[in-house]
Amino acid sequence: MSDVEKILTAWFERLSSASLTSATSAGACETQATIGAISAQVPAGDTLLLAVARQAMACEWEVLLNQHQYPHGAEAAMQALDLVEQLEALHSVYRMHSDFSAINRFGAIRPVAVSQDTFQLLELARDIHQLTAGAFDLTAGSLSQAWGFSRRAGRMPNESEIATALELVGGEFVELDAAQRQVKFGQPGVVLNPGGIGKGYALDRASGKLIAAGLLNFMMHGGLSSVVAHGDRQHRETGGGWLVALKHPWRWEEPLGTIRLCNQALGTSGSGKQFFHFRGQRYSHIIDPRSGWPATGMMSTTVVCPSAAVADALATALFVMGLEKAREFCQLHPQLGAVLVYSDAKSSAMRLETHNLTAENWLPAGNWSNALALGD
Repeated sequence: MSDVEKILTAWFERLSSASLTSATSAGACETQATIGAISAQVPAGDTLLLAVARQAMACEWEVLLNQHQYPHGAEAAMQALDLVEQLEALHSVYRMHSDFSAINRFGAIRPVAVSQDTFQLLELARDIHQLTAGAFDLTAGSLSQAWGFSRRAGRMPNESEIATALELVGGEFVELDAAQRQVKFGQPGVVLNPGGIGKGYALDRASGKLIAAGLLNFMMHGGLSSVVAHGDRQHRETGGGWLVALKHPWRWEEPLGTIRLCNQALGTSGSGKQFFHFRGQRYSHIIDPRSGWPATGMMSTTVVCPSAAVADALATALFVMGLEKAREFCQLHPQLGAVLVYSDAKSSAMRLETHNLTAENWLPAGNWSNALALGD
């Protein structure tokens, strides 16, 4: 096992919902017979869904359960969503008293003590930054500010503004002290923004709470761009697991295919919602932290793996890398499934390719009425 595989495997063990229970085996769905043993009152068949939803992190979060399977299901789902709100209070850069706001204000002056969740998220971000050669970088906050995306109002900065922002970007500027659980900046002006990983991390933690409450069959998503699924949807048409429909990045009426998730998580990155036009050119909110310019070439990138936080971060990184580097990364890491959607350089036609997904996991576009529509 390579060093990279060891690092990813270690994070999967720390964060994935499948590692939190011995009742199901990682990567394999429960059979209907097993489900019946766990919850005898629910017969196999076309069971309806119970949906528990809440607004958090500027989007809708939803827990989906097989209706009537768990008498305490709604209460457990509410508690999982409570945890999402607690993590938002810790990690939102828009909350004055959050850990990230404190780090951004005082990190260049003194070490800042943070919660265990914040420190763990920063450790993961550091490792993904290294594994992707800087394509994923939480310190790109200054670039988001320069391009106006931190205020959801894209603008064209001048060359000087981009150069100044770039001087404040780099994982090496973030110093982590595990013994004291403290964070410090090695450069004044650095700005952290966990937007590319925060929802996935919250999903990992919330799904762990659901499993601890005895819920072994569920799907949960944050804003439709980050999903975690465990066990099975009890419906004949799903064929096991939970179905997630991948849509065209900005033509939502056009399905691209369906991903079957089972004890796995999924993250997708795309420019369908946040972008602006300047002199006929479309600029995405996903900025390459190495160049300082919005990433080009990809339309959307989707990653499937045991951890939602890892999937979120790597989906962003693959989008930034561009097609050739993204292909190479997927080939080097067969434990990661991926769907790459891009524009053909010659014809400008949309192209789609999958990596490390089997015919059981990836279902080309068709009539899958029970799939959750996914997009970013």
